[in-house]
Amino acid sequence: MLLSIKIVTEYPIWLIAFCLLAGVGYAFFLYRNDSRFENVKLWLKRTMFIFRALVVSILCFLLLSPLIKTIFNTVEKPIIVIAQDNTSSILMNKDSVFYKTEYLTKIDNLKQKLSSTYDVKMYGFDEQFDEKDVINFTGKITNLSNVFDELENRFYNQNIGAVILATDGIFNEGSNPVYTSQSNGVPIYAIALGDTTPQKDIILKDVVLNKLTFLGNQFPMEINGLVQEGEGFKTKLEITNRGKIVFEKEYQINSSNFSINENILVEAKEVGVQNYKVKLSTIENEVSIANNLQDVYIEVLDGRQEILILANAPHPDLKALKLSIESNENYKVKTQMLNDFNGNTEAFSLVILHQLSGYEEAVQKLNQSKTSVWYILDAKTTVNQFNKLKTGLEILNSNGQTNQVLANVNEQFPLFSLAEKTIKYINNTSPLLTVFGTYKIQENGYNLFHQKIGSVITESPLMTFFQNGNKKVAILAGEGLWKWRIQEFNKTKKHEAIDELINKTVQFLSVKEDKSKFRLIVKNRFLENEEVLFNAELYNDSYELSNEPEIELLVTNEGEDEFKFNFNKTSNAYFLNAGIFNPGAYQYVATVVLGDKKYVEKGEFQVAQIQLEMNNTIANHQLLANLVKKHDGGLFYPSNIEGVNDAIQKNNNIASIIFEEKDLKELINLKWIFGLILLLLSAEWFLRKRNGAY
Repeated sequence: MLLSIKIVTEYPIWLIAFCLLAGVGYAFFLYRNDSRFENVKLWLKRTMFIFRALVVSILCFLLLSPLIKTIFNTVEKPIIVIAQDNTSSILMNKDSVFYKTEYLTKIDNLKQKLSSTYDVKMYGFDEQFDEKDVINFTGKITNLSNVFDELENRFYNQNIGAVILATDGIFNEGSNPVYTSQSNGVPIYAIALGDTTPQKDIILKDVVLNKLTFLGNQFPMEINGLVQEGEGFKTKLEITNRGKIVFEKEYQINSSNFSINENILVEAKEVGVQNYKVKLSTIENEVSIANNLQDVYIEVLDGRQEILILANAPHPDLKALKLSIESNENYKVKTQMLNDFNGNTEAFSLVILHQLSGYEEAVQKLNQSKTSVWYILDAKTTVNQFNKLKTGLEILNSNGQTNQVLANVNEQFPLFSLAEKTIKYINNTSPLLTVFGTYKIQENGYNLFHQKIGSVITESPLMTFFQNGNKKVAILAGEGLWKWRIQEFNKTKKHEAIDELINKTVQFLSVKEDKSKFRLIVKNRFLENEEVLFNAELYNDSYELSNEPEIELLVTNEGEDEFKFNFNKTSNAYFLNAGIFNPGAYQYVATVVLGDKKYVEKGEFQVAQIQLEMNNTIANHQLLANLVKKHDGGLFYPSNIEGVNDAIQKNNNIASIIFEEKDLKELINLKWIFGLILLLLSAEWFLRKRNGAY
């Protein structure tokens, strides 16, 4: 609403009179004794006089930099946010038809009524919080605390009048909103959906198993179920793989809240992604049978990578290494003394050699093999024998003495990264016992640790890496890893730092460089609400990235349905967003032709079902009651949803905000001013021309 408009200037107001005087004076001297207008009618002469006086006066006035000052009011209506739960738990009761039809009409009517007075924003929430055109109750996750976080971010510093929260009060992700929502003076009106009455239902709540196992192993599977109001009935747990029953057991339900907990071992009989269907049989008049079944997946590998630890003599470091390496299921460790070693390393991905002293022939065979080696030097290491191996590190001027040195992590180390807490632990843990001498490293070495003596960080390497083609070498120039392991456990009751250090070292050394010209990068496990993403790289004969040819992808599900895609090209590689897939196991084949060669990459991935919404079907209206009490609102039910509108209309604190705004614009920027000047000058010119002045 416009309140006032006026012209202002920073100069004294009396200068406006000077502008008028200047205009009149200029016109007076122009027309006073002009003989060309002696025969012109007086009114025409006066008209031209006025036009010229106005033009000059306006130009003089513009020199004062005048501004147009506008004052107006802006009315900001209160914002009413309707946040509607869009998850599937809303339909997990006998009133599911009502919620899909009549309830949605009631919410729409409420929105229309409020819109006549307020600015109404409608949002739906499940995995995400956003404006939804359609409410279909298909969401897989409820995060109520995220609703309030989103409201705080989206409507910060705005006039929110009230929040209408329509939900069953069940959340399965995030925190309890009663404790995390901020009391910012905005009332919350809750519409309590769902049913708080326990209903007859069998719920397969959780199936826990590892992500991978190895062929021939027995892997554990933990099954947790719950039977509500099923006393007197029977149910059967059945686990199948490729249609074959691998486990079954029947239960007599003897209480209204009957728990099922089973820990079983299942043998991995086939390589690849294996699908296990876990099912609890239904009982009469169950409210939902969708939560009786879960599909779970495990990747079965053909075998572990074998790591050989060679030692000259028993040492506590050997046990520490073995425990850390075997914390990763991908690795199997064999420990052997050097006097039993025959020099054959073909079966191993990596050899760790602890204490280099004697057995020169066997050590030379190891050094000349294609297998990567991790040398760990201790106080008894024969330095001359080590130097003859030409690993990339030499120890000069050694006199048989030893040093206690601390490790200092090189945070610019490029081959792999360590977690911040691992770096902090290593930098502050006990010293290692090293061979005294001058350490000389080749230029192609990468130092992970430098030696720290007292408070001085030296350039001498404590742990360093070299890479020559497929063969990789690591050297730890000190003993005492077992102390690091024990000290970490004493401090944290865990071995996370030492396990990460050793496993990342082993992983880097044991992985052979991928020389394939066509590489496909994709996860092997997705959730059903995740987009399946592929990245691809194609190399020419010079191992330069190329993305000229098209890459085709064929994805096949367990029912042999086919899905065909073409990759998109990036700057020098490929990318594909294949979208969201239904739960299940999928195989894929990617093909590309470069020149006269055809490249094929195959693999498989699994899409896991999200069943969080099915695990709890009893509405939590007490949570909603606590929430509205904290935020000075009210609790309503679908049967009296109209009461929400009445409560908001009667709340005098929900009111519009009036802002007074001022606007200053330079008069010279108004186009019509120049139009007026041009019009006056044109009219004067026309009259002068017509009367013989030009």
